[in-house]
Amino acid sequence: MNTEHRIRRKAIAAILAVVSAAGLVVSTSACGSSSAGTTTVKVALTTATDEPLWKLVNQNLEKTGSKVRVKTVAMKSAVLGNQALSSGDVDLSAQQHYAFLNGEIKEKKYKFTVIGESYISPLNIYSNSIKKISQLKKGDKVLIPNDVTNGGRALIVLQEAGVIKIDPKKNDPANGVYPAEEDITSNPKNIQIVPTDRNLIMSSLDDAAAGIANANAVVDYGKSISDAIFAVNPDPKKTVNKPWINVIVARTADKDNANYKAIIKAYQQANVRSYMKKDSKGAEIPVW
Repeated sequence: MNTEHRIRRKAIAAILAVVSAAGLVVSTSACGSSSAGTTTVKVALTTATDEPLWKLVNQNLEKTGSKVRVKTVAMKSAVLGNQALSSGDVDLSAQQHYAFLNGEIKEKKYKFTVIGESYISPLNIYSNSIKKISQLKKGDKVLIPNDVTNGGRALIVLQEAGVIKIDPKKNDPANGVYPAEEDITSNPKNIQIVPTDRNLIMSSLDDAAAGIANANAVVDYGKSISDAIFAVNPDPKKTVNKPWINVIVARTADKDNANYKAIIKAYQQANVRSYMKKDSKGAEIPVW
């Protein structure tokens, strides 16, 4: 073999090595990326209050000698988080409850699977002007979240409070069916339902008689969950609360990934539960 042929063979071998390495990167990125012996798994979040939980998860992983580490990725909405999960831009989603997830799967045909449950976040009624829900007057305004899922849940809360009644056929959040204002069958006080950005409800209470807000938004605003004028029992063991349990989700093709199982095990530990109970100020009730 002459020198020219040897040079050509070395060049081809080098190109193939680069292509092979690139293929390895592509294949590992679908289930976390690896560098320096550590596998990084990207998890989509939509609330900053969950960041400390995932720091504890990383601590728990490190204690077991695992080389897996979580990197949280902030998302502006759960809709965008699910898009990122579907496209492979993140590996897991920890930003939604069963009801929202089931609605997304039903509408967009996502191939997602729940691999772990985390907590339930209460959705209660708050007010700056009244102390009891019975003090609502005819024609009063009540703010509810302006997205389909949380808005539907808010209407269910109003029904639980005895303010309205809704069509039972439109009340099946476990299967992605949520009531809307047109599904109200009884509203004896003619309460005005005002859809509002869920992050603005607490700051807008002076403009309405009451508002229904997610617990994380209440805590972020500096209020206490106990300030609610009406609260639904958030016991996660109650069937009515099952749709509102937050979940950790993977693409169905990756549901048995060993690294993801290690993350769930590291999440569902006593120190994470303790943090939720003490530091979330009631915004997160652990379900395991």
